[in-house]
Amino acid sequence: MTVEALLGLLVEREGSDLHLTPDAPAFLRKDGELVPAGWLPAMSLGAWLGGQAGLLRRLQRAKEDVDFSLSFAGRRLRGHAYMAGGREALAFRLLPERIPTLEEIGAPEGLAKLPKARHGLILLCGRTGSGKSTTLAALLLAMARRRHLHCISLEDPVEFLYHEDGSIFHQRELGRDFTAFDAAVRSALREDPDVLLISELRDCETIRAALAAAEAGTLVLSTIHARTAAEAPQRLADFFPAEEQGSVRAAFAASLTAIASERLVRVPHGRRAVYELLLRTPAICHMIRTADDQQIASAMLSGARLGMTTFSQEGQRLLQSGVLTQQSVQELTGE
Repeated sequence: MTVEALLGLLVEREGSDLHLTPDAPAFLRKDGELVPAGWLPAMSLGAWLGGQAGLLRRLQRAKEDVDFSLSFAGRRLRGHAYMAGGREALAFRLLPERIPTLEEIGAPEGLAKLPKARHGLILLCGRTGSGKSTTLAALLLAMARRRHLHCISLEDPVEFLYHEDGSIFHQRELGRDFTAFDAAVRSALREDPDVLLISELRDCETIRAALAAAEAGTLVLSTIHARTAAEAPQRLADFFPAEEQGSVRAAFAASLTAIASERLVRVPHGRRAVYELLLRTPAICHMIRTADDQQIASAMLSGARLGMTTFSQEGQRLLQSGVLTQQSVQELTGE
């Protein structure tokens, strides 16, 4: 099969991911499960890569992974090209046809109120493929529907294309519009943004710039890889040497608005996102500053009246409303 035929299969079957290796079976992921999708000859993969401007050259000469986005059959996809065993390989993620609303993705009440925020740092965390980018997009669009905004996004690569009457969206892509996230954040602050979206906090320089932007009064949205909201402060601090972690925690506590964590669980007709939410309170900020992370989960349990929720609480709520099954709840909380 050709790469184009396999991409068509991904779109037709509404899979989430497609994995391509030369002279090997291609695999499509549907509802969390890998399914064989056909044989991919090396010639077909090479021909497709050769048609993508500069992609094959960057892979072969620089031996660096390449993130990119593309449109195919009316759909947006995120791609990742990399070397494995001395040969090129590709992974694709199929993005939703449109940016969903917070209601459509099942955001709990506390998360649905976050579009009212006007400053601080809102973090989305979860494992790869949990839907962080989709939730971030839904949150940004909900903000733009509440009031007119100037939104600047710094992405690698650009995934969703934003549009909302009355708001301005400037979407920038790493390698095309800027060369480093930290410098791009500092530059964006000179352009009067209401909201600054950073696709991922992946190094200490970007984290410093994002915290400085939030402390300066800009609303900053971003993602980080962490299993739970309570683990996010330490995950953020771990990017820094031990002697700097105290000051980073203090800056994080000063700028924090909310941390949402997300997991995908199986339901009868596919998968859906389930969230936990940590909100800023004086007690939470103190726990972050003093590295008392073990108490954060307890504070979330007792913070339901403020809009906070844990995976356990949200799982039980969705079980009682018939959205999740007992098996889904066990999958959610058993990780």
